[in-house]
Amino acid sequence: MAARQRDKSVYRQGEDGEDGDAARSLDERAALAARAELRGERTGILGATGPTPLAPLPRARRIPDRWSFIYVMERMEQAFHVLGRLPMATRPRGYINSMPIYLYDRGDLNSQLETHELERMARVRNRVRIPPTPAEVARMEEALHWPARFLSGLEDQHLARAVNLAALWTAVDADVERGLRRIKLTRRAFNARRLQGLRIIERELIRRRVPVR
Repeated sequence: MAARQRDKSVYRQGEDGEDGDAARSLDERAALAARAELRGERTGILGATGPTPLAPLPRARRIPDRWSFIYVMERMEQAFHVLGRLPMATRPRGYINSMPIYLYDRGDLNSQLETHELERMARVRNRVRIPPTPAEVARMEEALHWPARFLSGLEDQHLARAVNLAALWTAVDADVERGLRRIKLTRRAFNARRLQGLRIIERELIRRRVPVR
């Protein structure tokens, strides 16, 4: 208990100004951070440039008690999100570029820095694609099968298309107005079809007693 109070007082002194951080050596700061981590505290953890801020905790996925068209819509949007994270090729592999890597000189780098091209290339190279878990893939396959299973009739094909397109556009953050112009449909008619399709899927899930997950 006394060690904990002493560590907190030292950190409080360091927060008052940069003199406290400068007075302590790196070994002392690392020791204080290690003891705080062993105690399970999330404050005072030493990062690359000092104590790291508190990271937001991930929100737990909320599962309702029964099916609703809102939850069906969320499941469809989540399914297209997971589909976009799958490590799969979207087109046949073409010819491979065998040219050596181009080395930029200082003038090229300065020009790229002025046009923000250097930052864009750094974001592309540092992009990390986190693959979905097996549970997410199973939920994705289940949700993507709903329109083809419950809206398979000739009179319901336009409903299935509206449900799939709405979820896809939301997942990829597409331009909805441009998409509606491409399929030659008004927003009011499109939303009516999507809502009707979601309610049919909801009714079939409840009737077949599919567990909510």
